Amino acid sequence: MTAKIESAGERAYRVLRQAALEGRLPTDHKITEDGLAKLLGLSRTPVRAAISQLLMDGLLQRRKGQGLWCVLPTRAEMQEIFDIRAHLESYAAARAAAYATAEQKESLMRSAHRMSELVEQLCNTHDAAIVSEIHQENAHFHAVIMKAADAPRLARLLSATVDLAFVNLTLQRYSLRQRVRSASHHHEIAEAISAGMAEWASRSMETHILAAAATFLQQPNTDAVADGSLIFAADGDAK
Repeated sequence: MTAKIESAGERAYRVLRQAALEGRLPTDHKITEDGLAKLLGLSRTPVRAAISQLLMDGLLQRRKGQGLWCVLPTRAEMQEIFDIRAHLESYAAARAAAYATAEQKESLMRSAHRMSELVEQLCNTHDAAIVSEIHQENAHFHAVIMKAADAPRLARLLSATVDLAFVNLTLQRYSLRQRVRSASHHHEIAEAISAGMAEWASRSMETHILAAAATFLQQPNTDAVADGSLIFAADGDAK
């Protein structure tokens, strides 16, 4: 199957969204359509489309008489997101323990082992590519659990509340010790689901999410103003 070619508008949205979530768009002064277009090396049309989507996402805000501003979740809003995750994902883990197929259980075990391997590699060399793989493996692990839970309404509730980019934003703040701990949580969750023990799976997932919340919310700069150091690589992707 031929890969879908990313349009200029889609690319502008992806890059600007990542920049906003990583604190590389200023929150202390307005940003302009022209300024973003120049930074991206694009015309105003695709940037305007990206801005419209970011406004719907709540990452940009158009203030009357003041233009566009980047808006990031406050500490209280992030606490709410983690609380919702703890409830919904622990329930999903419990359901997965009851309904996961043999193939899904094996997939979770493989993913947990892969996560440990990646974290071990990161201990030896701090490579951005490995960090990216960790984020992808984390997303895969949680996606398998949601699929195994066989609860479409639950999946929709979670996707409407929890943005993958916010999850990655949390992971980016992990120290090596915290990454090792998170990887061990994946092993315990996978083992609980494989054993068909719903209560164990639920509590292990709750511990996993609460540990992530503590890591993110105890950071002194959780509500810090972004410095606006928006940097792009040669192809326009955020560094």
